[in-house]
Amino acid sequence: MKFPSLTLPAMNLREKILIALGCYIAGILVMSYIAQKDLVTASEKLETLELAYRLDSMILEIRRYEKNYLLYDTQEALQHNQEQIKLALETTYEISMKARKFKAFPVLLQLKDTLLLYQDQMALLVSSHEQQNNQNKLELSERLRLAGQGLNELSKKLVNVEHTQINTIIQELIGRHFLWSVVAILVGIFVPFIMFFKIFRPLKIIKRATQDIAQGQFSTIEVVDTRDEMHRVMVAFNTMVKELQIRQDQLVQSQKLSSIGTLSAGIAHQLNNPLNNIYTSCQIAIDEFDSDDRKFIRQMLRNIDQETIRARDVVQGLLEFSREKEFALRTENLLVVVNKAVSLVQSQVPASINLSIDVPGDLNLPLDSQRLQEVFLNLIINASQAITDFGSITISARTENDHVLIDVHDTGSGIPPEIVDRLFDPFFSTKEEGQGTGLGLSIAYGIIQKHHGDISVASEQDKGTTFTIKLPLHDARTVEKEHS
Repeated sequence: MKFPSLTLPAMNLREKILIALGCYIAGILVMSYIAQKDLVTASEKLETLELAYRLDSMILEIRRYEKNYLLYDTQEALQHNQEQIKLALETTYEISMKARKFKAFPVLLQLKDTLLLYQDQMALLVSSHEQQNNQNKLELSERLRLAGQGLNELSKKLVNVEHTQINTIIQELIGRHFLWSVVAILVGIFVPFIMFFKIFRPLKIIKRATQDIAQGQFSTIEVVDTRDEMHRVMVAFNTMVKELQIRQDQLVQSQKLSSIGTLSAGIAHQLNNPLNNIYTSCQIAIDEFDSDDRKFIRQMLRNIDQETIRARDVVQGLLEFSREKEFALRTENLLVVVNKAVSLVQSQVPASINLSIDVPGDLNLPLDSQRLQEVFLNLIINASQAITDFGSITISARTENDHVLIDVHDTGSGIPPEIVDRLFDPFFSTKEEGQGTGLGLSIAYGIIQKHHGDISVASEQDKGTTFTIKLPLHDARTVEKEHS
């Protein structure tokens, strides 16, 4: 017969902290109670030991006055002896009230009985002395002496027992103090470890992830199975990251459509020229079709073919740019990507601005050509808008260690220093309302971050601006495989 397994309900962070705090307080209370109990016991033992020392002194006095009485037969010695015996009996009674639960209690009872026996023997000795019975007196004196020796031995034993008990209690206190110190140290180590694992480690992961999000990197985090609110927060954080990724992709596509709208007039102009050439060449070919100049007609057909290819390339470039697809790094030729971007945006650049490209033809690196084209489009359009009259825009590239540095430089009016740090913020724009979304540079920043690269800007008023893109020459995953 199988019994259903019992699963304890998961506790939230508050319950765990309260339980840990309760256990800690309970431990302190138990430690305090035991320590207080030991201290009370030690205090009682010290009082008992003090009485035992006093009793031992009394017994010594009893023996001293006994000897004086036997030697000098004085009533004063006898009187002091009787007084000390009385005080000793009172002290044994006082000790017995404190020492009932102590190990010395049986010794105390034996001492009390011996003290009573001694008192009886002393009384008999005094009686025989008064009757002048020397033979009986000697016998009683011997019994009294033996009883006195017993008192000395038992009083010493009582002091030793109490002294030993005091030492034992002190050693136990030292041992318990050491044990509680070790426990406190272990708790001091264990609690921060639990706090780190349950709270600080997840918070550190979330903090690092939020910093990545601020830089445009929407990556999910490792969910630590803490079985409390932190676990749910991390799961919710990953859900938020996925939603942000979706929203960013939607913004990218929206910005792309905005760019297509901006380019549409220029694209129409780029298509109009080859279409006019096709129409003109076709009309000439029709008019000259019946003539014998086949070479001229063939030339017109070649013109039609070339202009058709030119129009197709313009349309194909626009379709490739507008097509929505997942981000993917593939080895591409940088010059080809730059040329495609320039061909799309060429018509948006005024004739008074010289647009030049200085990129090595053999420079290949892992990139998403569609996304990188969008970066170049934004940078070129912004650069052309920064130049009021005549000027130039230069796109150049060079290698440095394991990276490619791409500069997009313009000779425009420059960027005010107070807004340089805000250029890549979402929805920040220096253009008039309705003239821009403020997403271009922010999206460009996110695209470069996805390429595991970086983008920076350097600008001087009235001297121009340079955007520098830094991209890795090799895919990090490929490098890892080569070294593994």
